[in-house]
Amino acid sequence: MKTYKDFYCAVIFLLTLTLCSTLFCGCKKSYNPATDATSQICSQVKGTEAVYWDLMNGIARTDIPGGLPTISTAGGTYSNPSFALLTFIYPAGYTPYTDNNPGWIGANLIRNDQKSIWRYSSLFTGTAYTTQYILNAEVTNLRSFLGSTGTITTVCAEQGTLPRAPGIVTSGQSVYLTFDGFSAVVQVSITTETGLNGEQVNVTVTAAPTTEFANEILHTYLPIDYQMLYKSDGELDSDGDGYPDSIDAYPFDPTRH
Repeated sequence: MKTYKDFYCAVIFLLTLTLCSTLFCGCKKSYNPATDATSQICSQVKGTEAVYWDLMNGIARTDIPGGLPTISTAGGTYSNPSFALLTFIYPAGYTPYTDNNPGWIGANLIRNDQKSIWRYSSLFTGTAYTTQYILNAEVTNLRSFLGSTGTITTVCAEQGTLPRAPGIVTSGQSVYLTFDGFSAVVQVSITTETGLNGEQVNVTVTAAPTTEFANEILHTYLPIDYQMLYKSDGELDSDGDGYPDSIDAYPFDPTRH
């Protein structure tokens, strides 16, 4: 005859078996992109940085930590005086500065402690630059701004050429760097069109202390990028000129449409 003691022992056995199965027998851990995500093009990059690196290189990701990137606490709205469509809401604790380099149309958004930056700028020029030349210049300027003199480590790098439309070709180059306790992503694209005596240069730069980079990605860099990339109705607007790619004859040149 079974006793209460037998029943009690059976329950303890089942609970122990369940616990052991959970711990040691393949109980699947829930996926957390903030820590578990891996870049599809640079396997050593994990977490939020992996998602960001892929997005910056044109790889769609649906696992952005926290979902659609948005500014949680607005600090103000920036509008470029030479190109009103370059307008975005920026977070508190940052100050925007217009890029005053001759010919460039863009902005540098700088955290008030001078340790984080989001930069976007565009140039239409008759000079035949290479992506490597522009990238080197941007890295040099970034390190000067951050007071960096130490060794640079290239974590990831991508380079390629993509035909956009008949006679229109975009060459791109991007790097993920670390130096002196900072992490940075620098991206350069140059678009040329047959018969047009010039090229369109676009530059994006982000950098912050490595320990803060993931947080700035989610709360500053991506929210602004999404404002720039998509119109309010959700249509893709690659050059941010207010005309969606579907009706823009020059989808990668913000000065024409």
